Amino acid sequence: METSAETEKYLNYMDHKIHYEIRGSAPRSVFLIHGWTGSIRTWKYQLDAFVDYKVVAIDLPGNGKSSKDEKKDYTMELFADCIYQVMKEEEISEGFLVGHSMGFAICEIFIQKYPHMCTGICSMDGAHFELPEDLQEKEDWLKFNWDFGQSMDEETGREAFLNMLFLPDTPQMLKDEVLQISKEVPLVIGKSIISSVEKNQKYWAKNRQSDLPCLAIYSPAYQLPPDYQLELKRIYPAIEYHSIADVCHYLMMEIPYRINQIILDFLTKNYS
Repeated sequence: METSAETEKYLNYMDHKIHYEIRGSAPRSVFLIHGWTGSIRTWKYQLDAFVDYKVVAIDLPGNGKSSKDEKKDYTMELFADCIYQVMKEEEISEGFLVGHSMGFAICEIFIQKYPHMCTGICSMDGAHFELPEDLQEKEDWLKFNWDFGQSMDEETGREAFLNMLFLPDTPQMLKDEVLQISKEVPLVIGKSIISSVEKNQKYWAKNRQSDLPCLAIYSPAYQLPPDYQLELKRIYPAIEYHSIADVCHYLMMEIPYRINQIILDFLTKNYS
């Protein structure tokens, strides 16, 4: 992916060096937020796709070209605050947030902390957490996430997890690229991010609700329950939901032109 000095920037925040890129200078903004152990590179087909918007893509701390310190704590709340800091630095008052995988959970934290700065939200096969209210179910839920983090002690754990997100016919070139991007992030940082699901549990209340326009685009990768769309609609009543068959978790890389058109259509309907 080619970059230029005019579009590639860095911002210092709380001992983190945040790398981000900007395309365009339109008054309305779209923010691209990558998922677990991802980077701006996962958005290579989206960076220049929305010419009527200023597009901002961020390498979250510990990921991509942003600084990495295995002794630091990396949480989704920190990442949400970093989005705010980039907006503040660029004097952007509000934006439409697109979050892939865990990036969507980060966007969900952002809209709770900075609701006045978000015009809408998009779940790109997003991780969406709802903390059970029953004490035993809550304990089981937290243990599941803890066990998932423990599975990342070795590179074999990372590879096994990523392979679960592909389909049998997913192009090998795409699989190799995703694994290469992920391996730029030390596993200890990846585990720290996973542990933040528990640390940031105050944001996963079942009774939360948002009236923001919400676009949801899902693949078969998560093997979601039949009522998943209804769960999202309870939180985001103004939701447009798309379920796309025969595509892997990295759908914005596998079928970028279809994904870009869905996003453009949604933006046109809601913001023109």
